Amino acid sequence: MQKKTLSAIVAVLAMAVLVVAGFYFKKTRGTAGAGAAVSAAFDLTSEAGDLPDGWYVSSYENAYEAFGDGAGVLTLSSHIADDLRLCKKITVEESARYVFSAQISTEGVEEGRGASLSIDNYSLDKSCVYSDSLYGDNDFTETNLYFETKPGQTEVVLALRLGGYSEASSGTVRFKDVSLRSGAADEGRYQVLEAWGGSDDEDEDDAFRDEEHYKSFFAVIVWAAVLSGILLIFGVYRNRRLLTGKTLPDRTYWSGFAFVVVVGLLLRLILCALYRGHDSDMGCFIGWGQDVARNGTRQFYWAAGHDWYDYPPGYMLFLGGYSALLNLFSVDTGAVFGIFLYMLPAIAADLCLALLLMNFARRQGINNSGALILGGLVFLNPALLFLTGAWGQIDSILTVWLVVSFLLLLDRKPGTVDRNRILSGAVFGLAVMTKWQALMFGPMYAVAHLFLVRWGEKEAWDDVRDTVLSALAAVAVILLISLPFKGDQGLFWFVDRFMTASAHYDYATVEAYNYFAFCGANWKRAGEYILPGLLTYKQFGTVAICLAILCGFLTVLRRYQAEKRLGATLAGDRGFLFLAASLTMALIFTFGHYMHERYVVPILVMLLFAYAHYKDKRLLLVALLFTVTTFLNEMMAQYVVSNGAMDVVRGGREHNTVLRFWAGAEVLVCLYFGYVVVDMLHDLKGKLGLVLRREEDASPSRLYDFIEEGLRK
Repeated sequence: MQKKTLSAIVAVLAMAVLVVAGFYFKKTRGTAGAGAAVSAAFDLTSEAGDLPDGWYVSSYENAYEAFGDGAGVLTLSSHIADDLRLCKKITVEESARYVFSAQISTEGVEEGRGASLSIDNYSLDKSCVYSDSLYGDNDFTETNLYFETKPGQTEVVLALRLGGYSEASSGTVRFKDVSLRSGAADEGRYQVLEAWGGSDDEDEDDAFRDEEHYKSFFAVIVWAAVLSGILLIFGVYRNRRLLTGKTLPDRTYWSGFAFVVVVGLLLRLILCALYRGHDSDMGCFIGWGQDVARNGTRQFYWAAGHDWYDYPPGYMLFLGGYSALLNLFSVDTGAVFGIFLYMLPAIAADLCLALLLMNFARRQGINNSGALILGGLVFLNPALLFLTGAWGQIDSILTVWLVVSFLLLLDRKPGTVDRNRILSGAVFGLAVMTKWQALMFGPMYAVAHLFLVRWGEKEAWDDVRDTVLSALAAVAVILLISLPFKGDQGLFWFVDRFMTASAHYDYATVEAYNYFAFCGANWKRAGEYILPGLLTYKQFGTVAICLAILCGFLTVLRRYQAEKRLGATLAGDRGFLFLAASLTMALIFTFGHYMHERYVVPILVMLLFAYAHYKDKRLLLVALLFTVTTFLNEMMAQYVVSNGAMDVVRGGREHNTVLRFWAGAEVLVCLYFGYVVVDMLHDLKGKLGLVLRREEDASPSRLYDFIEEGLRK
């Protein structure tokens, strides 16, 4: 039986390798027609100070200049960061390749997307592509944008651009010799005008034009979060003993879990049908996956207009293979079911997290009923339901890799070499290659390795060796995954890509309910001052992040000292890493800069792991409170950046009031969490290493009597 199983696994892996190898370095295929023979140079002459006929300005800010010099040179200028566009709508052939060209010069162009050529079809079909960008000072430089229309696309909006969506830039840029012509099959790397968020439904758009409707739906979101809070706090938390006190046979236990899974999948499918994923994120995932599947990996990050591709290569590699698989079945990515299939990997990650937590809880002595409730708190968690079912984001996949890495690190396998510790490093490397945010958990991961070494004992050398091998395993996985995308770049090309990605959103906070949002700094530049002339948001956030890491370090140190007093090692505590990592990330999210609403998601799950080990009811309460604030934060973030609602709701009185109120609530939850951890560490049971698992029905006198008796012995 084992041989058959092994043979099946080998066969599946072989098929996977063949599928992935097929598109690793695949060159662009000439699938689209050449289209009509087009060769048109645009007449940019006009009266000095005016714009040529047919061209119009689109801008987020009002402090800009846009004019022609009368001799065919157009100038765009903004002294503040802006997405400034000079646009012209034209008719094109469907399923055709085109080259959009211009001579571009720049003066003092900084930040964001820079100066570029763009096809800005977001208002038509939610697609948008860019050429290579220019920054700083440049003489007139020939710039080309290679794009490919899809079936049914007969109009495009040409854009001469300073900045980009969520990538605002400042400076002065000039354009001349602007033209559009048909492109040859192998002339360049053509970007397909894929919709960022599926197809539009004009009837639905018309139904959502009314301003009062937007504001009414805004209120529905708030009440949905309030009702979820009531359900979680008064339905689950207040009745936890009643819910977890039941004895369930294994058959009933798994039947109950099957019911949870069915309900969770149905709810996610309904949310997918209602929201169709985030406007831009789902379109990016689908577009990226199709790009890798069609063109391979070698030039994926380096082709024209791809400098904003900011997710790590691990997830891009998976998207390419997954898209190639879906293409075999001709999946319609604009239909609800097609979008749901792209959400499915993150939904599967939710399911994995539920199973991991349930298994962990049972190993910590929690009965079947309690383990089932914890599994339901993951797979039916409102924040995770919305994130993977309505939004389509992948933070659950990141959380799976982090949790698996932590569990392997905490599950020591004595021997010549601790294979679990080495495998833990490899999985952590996979987490980094899935989302850069995994690096925020790196310090606590390193601290755990440090304190798991049995210093002063003969096994210390073995622990140091295993730690080094674990770090090497993480680096090896990162390098191995990054190699197919390296192209002509250096071996560590991804470091620069990470730095570029972190600078794309140079804001104090981006729709994240935290301290900066409470201070009214939502979408404010990180370089602006929180204390006028003294301290910027970025400086404040940097100090806060360092202090958060210090708090996590002290948490592990106190747990280590408590175990040493008992003559034990920290390896016997399977909850300390989840507790310390949750606290550190909660503090970073609440007081750090560059935060997005989703960065708090791993905390929701890790807190439940910590609760399963320590059985401190306050950890459960904190997890549920974070769930409520995150649920509202996610719903609001997606809503206020969607088409239409952005103009009506975002930045308005109602939005600002709700944002600051709930951001203040999140800050209070974080501070309460800090208090709980401090109280746990200073509590008498904490000083004894928490060897007595807190039973919620045990009286303090019985616990202290038992402790004193143990000390006398």
